[in-house]
Amino acid sequence: MTKPLKITLIALLSILVIGIVGYFVADAMISSKLEAFLEKELPETISVDYEAIDVNIWSGSVIMVRPKIVSKGSYGSKNVANLELDTLLVDGFATWNYLLNDKIDVESVQLRSPKLLYNHNSATPKDEYKYSALEQLKQEVKIGRFNIQNGELNIRNYETDSLLLHTEKFTANVMGIHVDSKTVKRRIPFDYGDYNLSFNDLFYVVGEYEDLKMASAQVTQDKAEFKQLHLFTKYSKSKLNQIITEERDHFDVSIPSLVLEGQKFGYEKDSIFYFKSPKVMLESPEMYLYRNKLVADDFTRKNLYSKTLRELTFDLTLSEIELKNATIVYSEKVNANMEAGKISFTKMNADIKNVSNTYDRSEKTSLDIDAIFMAKTPIHVLWTFDVNDVNDVFVFKVDIGKLPAADLNPFSQPNLKVRFEGELSKTYATISGDVNTSRVDMKVNYDEFKVNVLDKEGARKKEVLSAIANLFIKKDSKSASDNFREGSKEGIARDHTKSVFNFLWLSVRSGLISVLTGDGKKK
Repeated sequence: MTKPLKITLIALLSILVIGIVGYFVADAMISSKLEAFLEKELPETISVDYEAIDVNIWSGSVIMVRPKIVSKGSYGSKNVANLELDTLLVDGFATWNYLLNDKIDVESVQLRSPKLLYNHNSATPKDEYKYSALEQLKQEVKIGRFNIQNGELNIRNYETDSLLLHTEKFTANVMGIHVDSKTVKRRIPFDYGDYNLSFNDLFYVVGEYEDLKMASAQVTQDKAEFKQLHLFTKYSKSKLNQIITEERDHFDVSIPSLVLEGQKFGYEKDSIFYFKSPKVMLESPEMYLYRNKLVADDFTRKNLYSKTLRELTFDLTLSEIELKNATIVYSEKVNANMEAGKISFTKMNADIKNVSNTYDRSEKTSLDIDAIFMAKTPIHVLWTFDVNDVNDVFVFKVDIGKLPAADLNPFSQPNLKVRFEGELSKTYATISGDVNTSRVDMKVNYDEFKVNVLDKEGARKKEVLSAIANLFIKKDSKSASDNFREGSKEGIARDHTKSVFNFLWLSVRSGLISVLTGDGKKK
């Protein structure tokens, strides 16, 4: 073997040995640096344990086997959060960028089968959440894709250990994540690109009396779709009556499908939260409400919807809400010895525009509704108001088709102690109102209308009172030139402790009394 060849072979072997040694040394350096970071550089309230950690400098991968991350709180003995994973996998780790520049730049991070338990402690001051572990991050972090596979989330009440939220089979992908010393100070502490997530079997405690369940959800930046939502009072009607000290609705709401298109959210100028969507669709929602009026009245002031929207603490912009084939049934019990009175709206389709507190005065909120009232009667409603109007001016127009008067009796008999006879063939009403008073203009085509006043049990007819009442009622509208009797009433006072629907009912009732007992003309 010639001398130049020997020198060449020795050089190549030396380079190979140095490369192999360098590879393992670099692996060891990376592993050592990561271990030191996890052991020494994390905040005192964060601890990380794991079975094994493997670094491959060649592929740029880091695998942590069965890691367990614990966040310890300053208030109380329990841990704030516990996160356990089967595997934490990092791919495409930019090794030299980390060694030389102390920057974390990876292609993807995968959390496989994470299980997170968070103990919510209401005694913890809000300021403590502000100074989180993330805000103490020193490195710049870039993640091309962040992936969670088959996750499970549980949130429990710190004091009682009761479940507040649960969901499983949680999967998420978030692209283009960037975190640095500037972003961590924002309300949303990182930048991100496209995203998608899904989960199953959500349970959420909405409040003291209500729970929410959801079968599944699929969310992307273009659409959010929620299946089989069920919002309900967690107590039976009788149990709720024993718990509450003033009247409160017992309700059961189910929504087979809720879809939001093109939803966007965030913080405007890192200050005010906003949520917007050009279209929201609810398929076949059903709402069953029950109120026991035998319980003490709730005398808190009730806002009209315009004021409720105006005073939201965040910016809401829903350009259109579409209800398809909705059902609303309201029951009210005013007599302990009788069934609750009931009214219903079925086959309801509604197109609601501009549900928002961000539009200027040129835009108004409008509700265009078609439904079947009390099983057989078609009804059309057009309702408009201006969120920006501090006087809460509104216009409510209703067009009611053929209504057998007896269909009102399931509500009027137990609640009003009145039974009706006859038929309202066609009814038009316009209610113009504001925060305090309303005016109603009404015209009705009707025939053989009679009122039967009942005893306090709502069972037997009071003959004398019924006869006197019917002396003041025109039994039909045939004497009018167009077969419509008209009536109006203004200065109808709103009871601010009652809902907007009570205000509408008072207005309709005043208009109907004017039609039936007046001269058949608008005043």
